[in-house]
Amino acid sequence: MILDFQQQQAVETDSWRVGGDGAVRGQGEHSLESVWIGKDNKLLDAMFEFYAPNAELIIDVACNARRMWKGSQWGERVIGYDRDPEMKPDVVAEWHSLPNKDQTVDILVYDPPHLPDAAASLMSLPSYEKYYGLGKGVKTDNIGEIHPPFLAEAKRVLRPDGLIFAKIKDYIHNHKYQWNLELFNAAVRLSGMIPCDLIIKRDPCGGNLKSGRWQRAHHAKNTHCFWVVVRNSVRCEPKQTNMVAMPLRKSGYLQNLPLFT
Repeated sequence: MILDFQQQQAVETDSWRVGGDGAVRGQGEHSLESVWIGKDNKLLDAMFEFYAPNAELIIDVACNARRMWKGSQWGERVIGYDRDPEMKPDVVAEWHSLPNKDQTVDILVYDPPHLPDAAASLMSLPSYEKYYGLGKGVKTDNIGEIHPPFLAEAKRVLRPDGLIFAKIKDYIHNHKYQWNLELFNAAVRLSGMIPCDLIIKRDPCGGNLKSGRWQRAHHAKNTHCFWVVVRNSVRCEPKQTNMVAMPLRKSGYLQNLPLFT
């Protein structure tokens, strides 16, 4: 019997690939595939279950409006940092100047603006500023200069074997393909950490943005992004397994964390 793509996806999902809690499992043990069709919230749940099910201190260093955490089972455990107080983050902080003490954080989630400011049109900029932080980024053709300051700070605050979950997007700008994934991985290696895994995420609603600048397409329709897993180590396999499970965030929880300078 030959199944079309949608039938095959439904069979795989119902039988073993995705659990009822959104975590990806396979035949009695946790598993995660390198291509994900779906939303960030469920993918992040699966990544936490697979890479760090007992992580304690998790920080989203650029949470913005927390759009990707809506519907996530792990969302309430994540402390949101943002440079803009209007976003009402848990902590107002820049991603390159975190208030945490050295070697205290288990996981940093890094979702920077995926486009330089110059990539937005006058019509799209207001909504992109509101929802994605565009207009507070960089003026160059790509956002590569953002990565090294963040990674230096991540190296400082992460525990040994701590992780970064980084959402990285390549894009076309100024008549060139901007290889943001290459720039990020190169910066990771220079920071003394190591990129260990890559998940290609294809959002079913992705690729719907349209531009009036071009009458003819010269590049494939971009419908994916990358989630890169970085470890604070020189090897991909963890040496430590002593992370302690953390209860859901409660009132006053942030004030009781002995982790800030």
